[in-house]
Order: sequence, then structure tokens, then C-alpha cells
Amino acid sequence: MRASLLAFGVFACWFLGLAISSITLDPSPNAYGWNNTPVTVEITATSTPPTIYYRVNGGPVMTGSSPVSFTLSSEGVHTVEYRDEDEATFKRATVRIDLTPPTVVIRVPEPGGRYLLHQPVAVDWHVFDNLSGVARVEAPAAPGEALDTRSPGQNRFVVVAQDRAGNETKAGAGYYVHFIIESVWPTGFYLDRVLPKEEQVKVGKGILRARYPLGSEISIAFVLKDFFGQPYVRAFPELTVLRVEITPEEERLPLRAWMRIPFDGDKGFYFLAYFTKDHQLGFYELQIYFGDGQLERIRVELIPAE
Repeated sequence: MRASLLAFGVFACWFLGLAISSITLDPSPNAYGWNNTPVTVEITATSTPPTIYYRVNGGPVMTGSSPVSFTLSSEGVHTVEYRDEDEATFKRATVRIDLTPPTVVIRVPEPGGRYLLHQPVAVDWHVFDNLSGVARVEAPAAPGEALDTRSPGQNRFVVVAQDRAGNETKAGAGYYVHFIIESVWPTGFYLDRVLPKEEQVKVGKGILRARYPLGSEISIAFVLKDFFGQPYVRAFPELTVLRVEITPEEERLPLRAWMRIPFDGDKGFYFLAYFTKDHQLGFYELQIYFGDGQLERIRVELIPAE
């Protein structure tokens, strides 16, 4: 009785034109209907004999005994048509493969670009994907919106894009936000004294900028401003003092001191008096790091006090 029912069921499927072949995809497509890896296609049939007829992308019809398995590995939208011995017409399945991540182009900020603190700058970037299309984009600011120039120093603008197949691209552009640095001394420099231009000669790998009597203080002062010319008082500039040891073979710069240059609220600018009473005669390099990536190297000479 069971055998009779099974035979009747198969006959009914044939008579009514119901599908008795099936197809599976491994891996299955995602929610958008795409894969980002090669796809193994398997076609099975329940006909007797279990012969399968199939073709890919309109190519020639091929035959095989159930199950038939093959792999689609090239990008694109593939059409698989298939039927078994008892089916009169082909059925269709679509296999969508995208192996290429989306493209991210960042024009602004420029990689390594330099902008002033609080400078108005509009970001400029775009994302495109030629096959499955863009599904998701994450960025600090949309095209045309303001670039973040609120923080001095090195910053990074990162765009993350994912296409409908699940491929992801992460692109970034590092940029710098700088202060406007102004001297408060009549010398036009960051030190309270500077040699005449004709006396600023090369010493080792640097240019000698000033001379101080041993035991005196070296006064360092400057103002930090933003794009609009407003003073900025929350920076953390630093002074590194290196002794310059010059030989015919090399130049050594052993560390002598390091300290912060504070903002003096009474004076209205950053100010530091560096004392040299326990130093030796000779050359020193003062490296002023302004806290935004800018560095000034200044060579001075300590000479005998009169």
C-alpha cells in the first residue's frame, strides 16, 4: 500500500508539473542575497533515472547524475537553470558573488594635511561599490560637514564602508591641527636674546641662534593662537635641553633636562625661565615642542660670565 502511494505521488508530481529537483547553495546568500566567497552549487533530483539537466549563464546544457555539484567563483550575477528527467521546463536560481570591497576615497582631510586650530574645513570623501552596492558607511562627518579641528596635534579621519555582500573597507587619513605660534619678544624669536644675523653660524648640524653667560637664565616665551587669532591657554608645550657634543666623527645629544612650559596667566603667554648655573660651558640644543606636533630646535652657547 505504501509503495503504491509513493508511486502515485511521483506520478502526481510529474502529471501536475510539480518540482522534483532542488538546488542548494553553500554558503547560503546573506540577507541582501549576496555572497562574498565562491559558492558551491548542488542540484539533486528524485526522478528515475535521477538525471539532471543544467546550464550556467545561458551556456550549453549539461547533464549529470544526481547530485550534481560545481563551484561558481567569479564575481557577478550568475543564473543557474536546471531540471530533472521528469520536468518539462527549466527552473532558475540566481547566485550573486561580490569579492571586492567597496572603494573609499578621502580628499579632505588630505593625508598628512595641516590645518589650524578651529579652522573651518569641509570634509570631502565618497564611497562606491560597482557590484553589490554600498550597504553601510561609518564616518566622523558626512561630506560637506565640518572636519574636527578642535584638538591640537595628530588626528585621524576614518571611513568604514561595507557593501551588500559583506565586504568591508577601512580607510583613514591622518592630519595635523596646529597652533599659530607668535613670539612675545622684540627679537621676533622665542628667546629673549638672539644673535645678529651675521653671527648665526652653523655649529655641528644646527645653526647657533644665541649666546648666554654661564649661570644666567634663558627666558622662553610665546603665544599660541587658533585660526581666528584667539589665544589658546590649555596646551602642554615642553622644553627638552640637550648638550651638544661634537666630534669629527659624530654629533651626540645627551639629555640634560626636560620640563613643561606653563601658561603664565599674569603675563598672558607661555613662559619659562631656564637656569644654567649648574651647566658647563659649550653648546646646547633647546627643543621646544608646542604640543601640536610642531617642534623648534634652537642651538645656544653658554659662554664665560663677565
